[in-house]
Amino acid sequence: MGSRPTISDVAKLCGVTPATVSRVLNGKKKFSASEAVREKIFETARKLGYAPDLAARNLNRGSTRIIGLFASPRTHLAEGINESLLEGIAEVLHAGGYDVFLELSATAGLEHALPFWRFDGAILMQAPKAETVTELDKRRVPYVCVNEKVGSPTAHILADDALGMNRALDHLEQLGHKRIAYANARATYFSHYSVTERYETLLTGVRKRGMTLVEGHDTPFSSPADFLQDSVSEGKATAIISYEHQIAVALVGAAPALSLRIPHDFSLICFNDVFPVALLAPPLTAVAVSGREMGRIGADLLLNSLLTPTTHMGREIRIPEDLIVRASTAPPRR
Repeated sequence: MGSRPTISDVAKLCGVTPATVSRVLNGKKKFSASEAVREKIFETARKLGYAPDLAARNLNRGSTRIIGLFASPRTHLAEGINESLLEGIAEVLHAGGYDVFLELSATAGLEHALPFWRFDGAILMQAPKAETVTELDKRRVPYVCVNEKVGSPTAHILADDALGMNRALDHLEQLGHKRIAYANARATYFSHYSVTERYETLLTGVRKRGMTLVEGHDTPFSSPADFLQDSVSEGKATAIISYEHQIAVALVGAAPALSLRIPHDFSLICFNDVFPVALLAPPLTAVAVSGREMGRIGADLLLNSLLTPTTHMGREIRIPEDLIVRASTAPPRR
């Protein structure tokens, strides 16, 4: 066999015709085949690594009007900016006459990285499996990455975390804060571009502003109370920047047991202006990015690339982050 398995290779090993293989893999209606034959075809295709050349097939058969949305099973689609991001994606795709399917199982350790049915393009969200990205490239499927930085897509649409971190530091500097703590409980195991970009911008920004970053800024933690004890109670930090809203919510919950009040004893800023940060006591100052805008731009660029394949290749688009000032930040009292 050649380096790229063909439908004829699958048919030969299964003892059926190429037409039968094609009908089974494409889920053709009004075509009957025994369950044993179907299972053998799927299993053989997986073992050989057979995948249809979607780009070539679409030229012959026309567009499917279907877009695949790929994410890790660990991605919480209803949390953070993901919910609004999905809304933006769906809004543009549906307006363009496209249907969308969500594929989580492709990243769950199955032997196949992509589904066997045809689709025109893909949008990758957080932490897609490496095999999924490789297979998209192999099949020449156009795709974009939204809030993720992997592969060689048509475009990456990312949050401008450097801008957001600098706006947070500017705000604290204007209030008079000099000693800053950074809370990222997931620093060592969450491999997302935002982890590196926020932290590196923090290091540079603190140094430029003559601030001090207290110990523990590069250390993950499991106890919010211990983090507050080490960074605030011993008279160190007067302000905390939290990598994400969930960590900030945990810090707010741990503060009363240590007789710490926000912002009387320390100011608190978090990334992600999402539920419930505006409803806490006090409401949190937050770095915000429009997930809906990210989703809309990503979907729009993908549809444009389907019409003009060379459009926007390798482009990186940064979505500005704003600082929403609320009651959790104030001038330091010491």
